[in-house]
Amino acid sequence: MKNGKRHNKRKWFSSSILFFGVLIVFIVLARAAFSIYGKAQVSDVKLDQARSELIRLQERQADLSDQVSRLSTDEGVEAEIRTKYKGVRSGESVAVIIGDDVLSTSSASSTVAPTAAVGWFAQLLQKFGL
Repeated sequence: MKNGKRHNKRKWFSSSILFFGVLIVFIVLARAAFSIYGKAQVSDVKLDQARSELIRLQERQADLSDQVSRLSTDEGVEAEIRTKYKGVRSGESVAVIIGDDVLSTSSASSTVAPTAAVGWFAQLLQKFGL
């Protein structure tokens, strides 16, 4: 009887049903591994993006900290007002220096007599001498 049971086990292990069952399990596991590999690649790219964003934000934080520390003093506030709003203190005056290239352009345009645009009604009156 033992020989009969052994023969049934061999027959069962060599059957095509077992082969296809193992093949299906292998395909499912391979597909899952491939999916995990793809997700790992995407997460690596996102991690690199997050690191570069972190570095950019840390630099921005350092710049803002410098600006806050500069604006916490009276001299810094005054300098910022002067640069942004062209502000002056009472008793101060502003001198505007114009270069030679601006003068040559403005003098050339002032020598040419401007022609006034004349409307159609004014042209009609000029034809009749009025």
